[in-house]
Amino acid sequence: MSTNILFLCPHNAAKSVYAAATIRQKAADAGMQIGVSTGGTHPDEEILPVVRDQLGTMGHVVTAIPKVVSAEALDAADMIINIGCDHAELPTTKPITDWSIPNFSDDKAVAFAALDDHVDRLLAEL
Repeated sequence: MSTNILFLCPHNAAKSVYAAATIRQKAADAGMQIGVSTGGTHPDEEILPVVRDQLGTMGHVVTAIPKVVSAEALDAADMIINIGCDHAELPTTKPITDWSIPNFSDDKAVAFAALDDHVDRLLAEL
C-alpha cells in the first residue's frame, strides 16, 4: 500500500514543491512507493526561480503551476506536511505535521539543507 503525502506551503511555489520533488526522487531510488502532492493557501503565479533552478540541477523538469489546496486533496492525504500555512485556512480535522524551514530569501543553502534533512527523516519513518 502506498502512503499519500501532501506538502503545503502558503504560496505552493517553493518549499512544498522542493520537498515533493526530492521525496519522490529519494523514495524511487529506495524502491518505495509513495504518492505525493502539493498545494498552498495563497498560491503564487509561478514556481520560485531559485527552486526551479535547484531542481533543474538535480535533473527535474519543473512544469507544475502553484495551486490552491483543495478539501479533496486534504481528505486523500495519509500524511499532511505543512510548511508555513495557517492551520485555520486548512479545512481538515486530520493531523498536520508542521516543519519550520527558513525562507529561501534569507539563506537559500540553509533552506535547501533544512528541507533535505526533513525529507530524509520522513523517509526513514516510512
